Amino acid sequence: MAMEGDSPTLIIRKDVDKVFVQKCKLLVISGPMQGREFIVDKNTFCIGGAPGNDLVLEDSTVSRSHCEIDVLPEGYKIRDMGSTNGTVVQGIKVTEAFLTHGTEIQLGNIRFVFCPLPEQMEYGLSQSESFGSLLGHSVPMRHVFYVAERYAATDATVLIEGETGTGKEVLADELHKHSERCERPFIVIDCASLAKELIASELFGHTRGAFTGALTERVGAFEHADGGTVFLDEISDLDPELQPKLLRVLEKREIKRVGSNEVRNINVRIISATNKKLENEVNAGRFREDLYFRLSVVHIEMPPLRQRKDDIELLAEKFLAEFCGNEALARVQSMDRTIGILKAHDWPGNVRELRNVIEIASYGGDEPLDVASLLCLGRLRGGAEKKNTDFVADRPFKDAKNELIGDFERNYLEDLLKRAEGNVSQAARLAGIERAYLQRLIRKYELR
Repeated sequence: MAMEGDSPTLIIRKDVDKVFVQKCKLLVISGPMQGREFIVDKNTFCIGGAPGNDLVLEDSTVSRSHCEIDVLPEGYKIRDMGSTNGTVVQGIKVTEAFLTHGTEIQLGNIRFVFCPLPEQMEYGLSQSESFGSLLGHSVPMRHVFYVAERYAATDATVLIEGETGTGKEVLADELHKHSERCERPFIVIDCASLAKELIASELFGHTRGAFTGALTERVGAFEHADGGTVFLDEISDLDPELQPKLLRVLEKREIKRVGSNEVRNINVRIISATNKKLENEVNAGRFREDLYFRLSVVHIEMPPLRQRKDDIELLAEKFLAEFCGNEALARVQSMDRTIGILKAHDWPGNVRELRNVIEIASYGGDEPLDVASLLCLGRLRGGAEKKNTDFVADRPFKDAKNELIGDFERNYLEDLLKRAEGNVSQAARLAGIERAYLQRLIRKYELR
């Protein structure tokens, strides 16, 4: 259960390049640590029983990675990390909840009160609305850019978490491009797509005869990327047997090829990404705790598109220019209405979904470019019921697309006219389009 509770009230003020948030503490009011106080002094404050947490609670009822408190533009939010006994806020077990003055929190046998302090802390924001090819003027993205700008030029190991399609690989690539390693290789390894038998060879290389089919020696990703960066995508899917070997790479910067005892030194930076909360995988016993802490020296969370809808217009314009040229905006019919439709969608596929939808819309060649109807096609909620959109690619793309667009427009118009009881002017207002354009569509599909 998620709980939002009262509106957060801990924001002091917002400046151009930062948000000032009231610093807070956790006061233990019951349990073995009663009377002790702990200052929440980081943007992400981790609590659990394992060493490496910002607050270590030595209590058997507290999970090793129990919960974390995030400082957000809206205030402080506590988030359970898949703990065994749960995170209880004001007597309710929650997955996440905002914290306000006097909020009671219970973790296992330990109870806290959340208390603001006179001091303040910063939630840093970049002054830029981009980081390489990444765009965004929303507060969540400007915070991502702020962290990226601070650590890109270093050799710090980075963990990027976020839903599928939020741009984790793009960020990893930009971190590499903004580093002193930019002239050296950027090697991507997808831990989810490689077979268990192959990933060790992909990462570490192998000697001739190391296994059936190993006819020659192979240089692995870590050796190939010497001086550069290795990006481990979907790191949460890394086989447990390989996790100790990766830990050795992080700790000693050395590898052994499969089938060899020879130790080889490497010089690489490691950036990893996952669409899961890695702390949850640690609690579930699927991921090594010591490896997690080694990977997350710098932690960046990519926000989903539904939490940064202020960026949708900026992204849509970028993708329209990419697929239709710099003059695309002048060709779009009812751009304001189109953006309104886009912002009404939750975008489960995030930025990748938005880009794909605009790419499909760009193939029509119609003038004016009616992006809104194409974007509604089988994706956004509209008046007409969605049709089954399972396709067989047995004919030209344009023919298949035009047929589907026609089905959508006809179904939408039929439902629209029914809702407006045949009144064309009212139907145009409901649809947010010009009456003359609606009349053309009605004639096109011979509707009454």
